[in-house]
Amino acid sequence: MNDENGNTSNWEKRLATALKSSLESKDKTPPFDAVFAAAERRRRDSKRQYAGLAGAAMVAAVAVAVVFMINAGAPTPDSPALPKLLQVAELMDSTDWSAPSDVLLPTHEFDIYQELPVLLESTKPAEGALL
Repeated sequence: MNDENGNTSNWEKRLATALKSSLESKDKTPPFDAVFAAAERRRRDSKRQYAGLAGAAMVAAVAVAVVFMINAGAPTPDSPALPKLLQVAELMDSTDWSAPSDVLLPTHEFDIYQELPVLLESTKPAEGALL
């Protein structure tokens, strides 16, 4: 904008200068090889950084695992003493298993060796032979 005397204001000059410099900078593009080399350097540096972080995380995980393994065997004051040996009878009395299909079985239980079921004769014997 022009002021009363017809002069342009300071911000217009700065805008014109910025526009001119941005148009001139388009002609100064870097060569492809330089851009590609810079991108490769950044990728290599980032891979090194991630490799260092991964190594540090691995060392920390191993250290935590070692600490847990050392403390796992130590008894705490609040825990009762565990028995060293389990008797087989005690173990068998404490476990009970039934098959899921047991509900389909009849409730009447009989011992086949003690109680023989009565078998009806389908034929009549004749002189010692079944007809």
